[in-house]
Amino acid sequence: MSGSPKTSPLVPRRLLAKSFHGPRDAPPDHALLTQHSRDVVQACRALSRVAGPAALQAAGLPEGMLDRFTRALCADGWMQDIGKANEHFQAMVGGQPEITQLLRHEAISGLLVWQYAPLRAWLDTLGEDLTLALWGAVGHHRKFDEFLEPALVAPSTIYTAHEDFKAILDGMAEDLGLGPPPRIERHLVLGRARVGAYDFDVSRDLQAMQEAFMDHEVAFTEEGTRRLLALIKAFGIAADVTASALPRRVATSEPVEFDRFIEEQLTIGLGVEDLRRLVRHWAWNHAAPPDAERDEAQLPPGFVVRPFQEKVASSTSRLTLAEAGCGSGKSLAAYLWAEQWCARLHERSEQPMRMFFCLPTTGTTTEHFKDYALEAGVDAALAHGRARIDLRTIARTAQQEDATETASHAQAALAAERAKVEALSLWDVPLAVCTADTVLGLMPNALRAICALPAIVQSCIVFDEIHAFDEQLFGHLLMFLKTFPNLPVLLMTASLPEVRRRALAEVRTDLVIVPGPAELEALPRYELQRAEDDEAVWSAVTTHVEGGGKVLWVRNQVASANETYREGRRRLPGAAVEVYHSRFRYKDRSRRHRRVVDHFKGGRGGTLLVATQVAEMSLDLSADLLITDVAPVPSLIQRLGRLNRRADPTRPPDPKPAYVCAPKNGSKPYGDEELRAGWAWVDTLRALGRSLSQRDLAAHFTAGAAGPGIDIEAAEKDAFFVGVPGHSGVWRTRPGTTRGEGYTANVVLEADVRRYRDETGKDEPDRDWLREHEVAIPIKNEMFGWNRIRGVPSAPSDAVAYDYNEETYEGTGAEWREK
Repeated sequence: MSGSPKTSPLVPRRLLAKSFHGPRDAPPDHALLTQHSRDVVQACRALSRVAGPAALQAAGLPEGMLDRFTRALCADGWMQDIGKANEHFQAMVGGQPEITQLLRHEAISGLLVWQYAPLRAWLDTLGEDLTLALWGAVGHHRKFDEFLEPALVAPSTIYTAHEDFKAILDGMAEDLGLGPPPRIERHLVLGRARVGAYDFDVSRDLQAMQEAFMDHEVAFTEEGTRRLLALIKAFGIAADVTASALPRRVATSEPVEFDRFIEEQLTIGLGVEDLRRLVRHWAWNHAAPPDAERDEAQLPPGFVVRPFQEKVASSTSRLTLAEAGCGSGKSLAAYLWAEQWCARLHERSEQPMRMFFCLPTTGTTTEHFKDYALEAGVDAALAHGRARIDLRTIARTAQQEDATETASHAQAALAAERAKVEALSLWDVPLAVCTADTVLGLMPNALRAICALPAIVQSCIVFDEIHAFDEQLFGHLLMFLKTFPNLPVLLMTASLPEVRRRALAEVRTDLVIVPGPAELEALPRYELQRAEDDEAVWSAVTTHVEGGGKVLWVRNQVASANETYREGRRRLPGAAVEVYHSRFRYKDRSRRHRRVVDHFKGGRGGTLLVATQVAEMSLDLSADLLITDVAPVPSLIQRLGRLNRRADPTRPPDPKPAYVCAPKNGSKPYGDEELRAGWAWVDTLRALGRSLSQRDLAAHFTAGAAGPGIDIEAAEKDAFFVGVPGHSGVWRTRPGTTRGEGYTANVVLEADVRRYRDETGKDEPDRDWLREHEVAIPIKNEMFGWNRIRGVPSAPSDAVAYDYNEETYEGTGAEWREK
């Protein structure tokens, strides 16, 4: 790095960290690089003080490491944005948002700290903490690894001689107890390909830094060290988001009290009485005698906690697996378990205690929230991608700061802003009912999960329906359990293959398994049959519906479900015939969901519900007759769990019939091998020649699914949060995926957007309107060329048809038009 820099452009009077509204010559202080840097560090220190001890405890790290954690975290905060003091970034936030930067600002921060000799010599006094801090800083936008490359654009001046840059170094020295910082008397220039012309040859120096980081990975082979690094990265990201997301002093000069905000948000917790009140409220709603006078100060008369539920609740292991069939009371057992953990932690003065109740789908999440938490008198939040969020306005950065290299700037910035707002919404919620991604997204570095980490580490966590996790999500579960061995976790499932049970035991030797209640598991519930003849099936359906029974028919594909629904309406005029699947606008699906559940729970006569696999977990209902396409064994067990669901050993009902059919239109969305395994399982059970219990279903599933074990090594590599040296994580910070690839994408209908504009006079709807009107459709290449509304594809009317009557609430939803 030698030679004289070229003439600098007009140097800005003040260096900015954020874009802002208002006169260009009067930026608000929250937009200034100096103030934002101080804000980030203040948030780092407050987060470490309030949630740092819980984070170290959860990760199995010694509490004596807190001082080191705090110092490295604050150094991370100071280093994050010094690279913003460059010509391209300042132009971007100063009114040229579409400018292409030579290099991302956090990578420039890395070059300044690691490659510029005067700063490196000064910061080397941090010792090994320099590496922890710098790797956190360069990754705080989750876009730094060996594949990061500079753009083919003009050189950029770094304003290192600016008074604001000097002020940041002075603040850093004072805060971290360092000696006086070096005085850089001129601006530095970042360029490429011209030897000696620039202070930094961006390609050569970036590559040299990346290679040095690779060499240094050998110091992070011990997993505890990588966990410490991962916590520093995550808390640094959360601090940056906090510094951007708080209500800012735009019209006033009053400072934001980060300490107070973080203290108030992250010291909220559940008390034992909160959870007891929730349990009592549920019991009065679901198990009280009809003539009992409601008194939620106590349980309703005759209500008794089952022995199975007591065993789950009394488990003192940090990892418990409750493996019990549908209708055994697992959800209530989970709240009783949380109550016991709350009491234990309070006895040890480990405050606060929160709870995350995690389910596989948005449908199950919403239904569980309504049944257990909504009106129980406990502060709770419904946390999934479509839950309405009404929070503080987030201070906007320029679009490029959060954009990916491949997505449009506007779309990526919107997604990042949404994730930040939703993450911070969990900080002041003691009970979060959420999708599993909210927590397990931490492993692939999902922003929302990373920002929620200060709340997660203070929690007991329930993961329900873990048999429904795909291979990737289950791998993230294993790595989460390995990374946080001291968090109380309850896993729940109707049945689990032996390979998954072994994998759980391999990563956690403290696993305790609580089996379901024997009397309920052994209760004969099902008469399983192959459906060889369509007319015989329709005859059974007609008989049950006309006799006032409840019939559930599950098809593997939306087209088949709609076809069966139309046929049902033709054959059963006047009866309640419904169809339920994912191809409705969210607001229509929510209304349909409520009506379907009411039909099954109420005394409205016979009902036929035709559904897709969304019924496996999203619908808490009990059918008298089940018709189902053959499917993978876990799906068939879940579908059978909707048949005769309310069976009670004290009043044993007659077993109910279930017909298994061949799919009409091929194996999708499943593979041929999965369906062959499903048929083999069905035939094995039928060969028993008797009515079947849930124990039968689980035993023949687990026995036939012993196969090869889970690839834990691959799961470790996919868990970027901690990662594996030489493969993922450590100095690299990139987001991965939480689940395997899906087959659908959410869109909004062009007709809905047009109607919105006509009715409101506004050009673009807000986030909540979009979420209410999103509908899932199968992915096709042509949709990538559609217009986008806040990043969501807008489906033209000549491409996608939508069948739904706003007055009768009837219809079959969205489908591609044939061309």
